[in-house]
Amino acid sequence: MYPPADESGISLVSLSKRTALPLLLILQLTLCLTGCGDETKATAEAPVRPVKVTVVQPGSAARTLSYSGVVRPRIESAIGFRVAGKVVERRVNVGDRVTVGQVIARLDDTDLKLAENGATAAVAAARTRRNVALTNLERAQKLLPQSFISQSAYDVRKNEFDAAAGALDMAEAQARQAANAVAYATLVADKAGTVTAVNAEPGQVVAVGQPVISLAEAGETEIAIAVPEQDYGHLSVGQRASISLWNDPSIATEGRIREIAGQADPASRTYAVRIAMDVPPAAMRLGMTASVALGINGGHSQLVIPLSALSELDGKSAVFVLDTASQVVRERPVSVDGVANNGARIADGLRPGDTVVTAGVQFLRDGMKVRVPVQQ
Repeated sequence: MYPPADESGISLVSLSKRTALPLLLILQLTLCLTGCGDETKATAEAPVRPVKVTVVQPGSAARTLSYSGVVRPRIESAIGFRVAGKVVERRVNVGDRVTVGQVIARLDDTDLKLAENGATAAVAAARTRRNVALTNLERAQKLLPQSFISQSAYDVRKNEFDAAAGALDMAEAQARQAANAVAYATLVADKAGTVTAVNAEPGQVVAVGQPVISLAEAGETEIAIAVPEQDYGHLSVGQRASISLWNDPSIATEGRIREIAGQADPASRTYAVRIAMDVPPAAMRLGMTASVALGINGGHSQLVIPLSALSELDGKSAVFVLDTASQVVRERPVSVDGVANNGARIADGLRPGDTVVTAGVQFLRDGMKVRVPVQQ
C-alpha cells in the first residue's frame, strides 16, 4: 500500500522528512548557544582569588645596632730604648704584669760608659781652661786702673774668660747627656700594665725608639668596634651602649661611646669606635670578644610592612594595595629603606592606613579582583 497523500498529491511521509531536518538543525543550534551561555556565565561567576592583607601602620623609628667588638685597653704603648744598642737581657714575657720602675730589658752599655768617661774628662779640661782665663781676667782688672795694660788687652782677656766659661757649660751638658745615655741602656716601665707583645730578643741590635714590648696600661678598659658607613651618622660621643661577653652573655655591663674616628679605615671602609665601660666585669680580659648593642633613633616614624608583601615591578620593589570598596588590587612601586626587626621599612610609596596584600602576591596582577577572608 502507498502512504497517504494530501490533496496536492505530495506524500505525507516525504513532507515529514523534509520538515524534520531543519527542526533538528535548529534544535542543535539552540543547545549549542545554551551551552556557550552557561560556560560564559560559569566563567564570569568563577570565585576570585583569596588573599591576606594588613593595614599599614607607622612603626617606631628607634632600632638597635649590634656589633662585635674586642676588649682593649684605653692606652696601649709600644715601649723601646731611647738609645741604640745590642739587647743583652729581657726580663718580661707576654702576659706579665709590670709595675712602675720594673726593669724590662737591658742593652750592652760598654760604649755608652766610655762616652760618659770621655765627657767627664772634657768637663775637667774645660774647667781648667775656664780657671786660667778667670785668673788672667782678675789680673787684668787690677792692672787696667793703673794703665799698665790697655783697654783692648783687658777686653781680650774678658772674651777668653767668657769663651772658656761657655765651653765648660757645654762640656758639662754633654757629660750629663752621656750619663743619661748610660741610664737609658736599662729599659724601665714608667707605668703599670700588662705586656701584650714582645718584639725584641737578647742578642738583637735595636735602633732608637724601636719597639721592644707593647704594654697595655692598667686602668680604663674599652671595647673597640668597627662601624660601617651607613650607621656612622647615627652615633655620637657619649651615647649609651649595652655590652656583654660573647662566650658568656650573662656577663654584661653598660658603657658609653668615648671616641669616634673621623676617617674610615682605607681597607675595610669602616669607622673605629671606642666604648668605655662604666664598671668592667672582673671576668673580662683583654682580647676577649664582646657584643655591643647601640639604640638609635631614626629621627622620624617609618612605615613597616611584612617582607612577604613585597613584589617586583620593572626591577623595583612594589606592593599590591587593596581598594576596600571595589575589592580590586593595584600594584604600586615603593622605596625600601632597609629591614626592621618585624619587616621592611618603607621610605616612600605608602601612607598610614593603606591596605596591602601580605600573602598571595605572586599570583596577583594589577586590577585583579580579590577576596579577603573575614578572619585575618
